[in-house]
Amino acid sequence: MRVAENGTSDSTIMAIAGHVSRRMLERYSHVRMEAKRTAMETLAVSTKAAGYDTNHDTKSSAATTRPV
Repeated sequence: MRVAENGTSDSTIMAIAGHVSRRMLERYSHVRMEAKRTAMETLAVSTKAAGYDTNHDTKSSAATTRPV
C-alpha cells in the first residue's frame, strides 16, 4: 500500500480503509512488488559496500573438483 510506504501511520490507514482492527489491516494490506524490489536493491548495495560479494556462481568447476 503506497500510503504505508510513504510513512502514513497504521491508525490513519485503518481510518481511511475502514479497518476496525490491526489484524484486518494486516490481512488486507499487501507489500507491492516494486517496494520489495527496491528493498532488495538497497540490501544488495549495503552488503556490497560492507564487503560481501553475493554475485558469484556456486556451481563453478572449481567448486565441483575439490578433493574430498
